[in-house]
Amino acid sequence: MLATVGIGVQGVAKLLVTVVVGRVFGTETLGQTTALLSLSVFVALLWPSAAGNTASRFLAIALRGRRSDAAVNRLLGVSMLVSSVVLAAVTVPIALAWGNGPGMVLGGAAVVVGYGLYCYARGAQLGYDRAPRVALWDSVTSVLALGLLVVACVARLEPFVLLPLAIGYTVFAIACWPRGNGFSPASNEPAAGVLGFAAWNVLAVVTSNGLLQLTMISAQVTSSAHDAGVYAAAFTLATPASMLGQALGQVLVPAFAHRTDGGSLRSRGALLLVVGFAAASAVVFGLVALLAGWFLPIVYPAEGAAAIADLRYLMVAVWVFTVGLVPAALLLAAGRSRQVALASVAGFVVGAGLMAVLGPVAGVAGGTTGFLVGSAVNLVAVVGLGVRTSAVPRQSVGNVA
Repeated sequence: MLATVGIGVQGVAKLLVTVVVGRVFGTETLGQTTALLSLSVFVALLWPSAAGNTASRFLAIALRGRRSDAAVNRLLGVSMLVSSVVLAAVTVPIALAWGNGPGMVLGGAAVVVGYGLYCYARGAQLGYDRAPRVALWDSVTSVLALGLLVVACVARLEPFVLLPLAIGYTVFAIACWPRGNGFSPASNEPAAGVLGFAAWNVLAVVTSNGLLQLTMISAQVTSSAHDAGVYAAAFTLATPASMLGQALGQVLVPAFAHRTDGGSLRSRGALLLVVGFAAASAVVFGLVALLAGWFLPIVYPAEGAAAIADLRYLMVAVWVFTVGLVPAALLLAAGRSRQVALASVAGFVVGAGLMAVLGPVAGVAGGTTGFLVGSAVNLVAVVGLGVRTSAVPRQSVGNVA
């Protein structure tokens, strides 16, 4: 619950940022801001998110085994610093190609670095079983980001509206950077298999979570600036809902890292967890879709009425996507990142292919359709793996690669 509250606060903060940007600077700036935020999240999937998942699992195993995690921290920390520089450099030409000015490009690159470091530090703290610390710093940095955004709006610093979020993420990363579990290096947790697990996890998160971000990127590329801005209004309200599954998944990876059932959904507890979450989230997401006609025009006066149908369609797709995160997390906890990655490839290919084909023809609805179908394929694949799974050996972390 604490982890969910923390990521929920971050989601609300990001939502408020986009609401304020839309109200103060207009529809086109809202579209540009949301597209750059989606790009930053998508780019983070190329290593930082996977590194965070890896840290949460391996640091939890080291903590439970009362072994030093110095080698694991050192290896993942260096990889994070290198990847942050590389990914920020890759972001710049993409942001320029979308027609953004120097200030927005700088903000986009800063969010890429800050959000990536945030993902890694958050995963590491959950591996240490420090959900209260995570929730605290999620709240503190969210308030910090919103305060800085107010300053940017009052000063009319439109090109720099992304910097408050980037600063908030970076402060979280500094405060929560893993500094070791304090056990003697004489009993060091081996780093063998860490990068292999993370590499397969990159493919897993890109082919599952990446589809959600590609939906907004597809709208930015295939639609007019106005249509992309309207879709951004729906997208910014739909994506916080998906954070429920992400929050639960981040907790499940370290919590289930010591089970020996290989992430099986045949166990009563795991099955009840997945079915219960699917039912509860269906109620929540259904209420959001049902009430869209009431609250969207209030939150986004300029774009709300036009975005109602987009939001309702998106909520269906986001629900399918979110439900699939839970069985996938159980498999990742069992060290089966390679199987999760390979199972998700088909959904990603189908979804991205549909976006490419339908986007130019159906506009923003084409992107949502691709996301929905691809997420459904991913859900079926990971559930199939969970049902057919068998126990895996746990003698050493080197086996998980």
